[in-house]
Amino acid sequence: MNIDLLAQAGPLALLCGLIGLAVGSFLNVVIHRLPVMMQREWEAQCADLAGAPAPAPAQERYNLVLPRSRCPKCGHGITALENLPVVSWLALNGRCRGCGAPISMRYPLVELLAGVLSGYLAWHFGFGLPLLGALAFAWAMIALTFIDFDTTLLPDSITLPLLWLGLLLALGNVFVPLADAVIGAAAGYLALWSVYWGFKLLTGKEGMGYGDFKLLAAI
Repeated sequence: MNIDLLAQAGPLALLCGLIGLAVGSFLNVVIHRLPVMMQREWEAQCADLAGAPAPAPAQERYNLVLPRSRCPKCGHGITALENLPVVSWLALNGRCRGCGAPISMRYPLVELLAGVLSGYLAWHFGFGLPLLGALAFAWAMIALTFIDFDTTLLPDSITLPLLWLGLLLALGNVFVPLADAVIGAAAGYLALWSVYWGFKLLTGKEGMGYGDFKLLAAI
């Protein structure tokens, strides 16, 4: 093992691991709230197209920042100390301080996954643009994986920025040259697009959604 390399990469990996834990906490919010926000937007659009009254607006703003996270059982507001990645879940024994309801293990697992991946990527790439691109990709994939598992949705608000980020990085020959990135994106999209339409023509059913095309193009 190269001790000098470890000495240089170790602090960066530790820092990125800690940042990853915090990002993982935010990803839990994205995984839970983004599908709800999309559903509300679709309902409003459908009502508008049908000429029906729009759904009654929520009493408070609902986005990725507001309102403050709370227990779904008792409404107990999660304080900053109760929202520390992994540590708070362990300190609370996986239960809400307000009502004692169990808190899903998914929350610390997502935080740990983001933290460990972030630390590994920092150790692997070192400081620079490749690390920033790899971190953005890893965090986006964590969110997409769990959202897809819960809802079978792959939000455009994540897949499309991921696609454009990859192309922008390719302008600087990060990971692959621009020409290869464009060809790969087009090939990825068209490959699943062809499978989608072939399956639909044969069975009359949709085997996947357009989000899958965009995700493969981004990858």
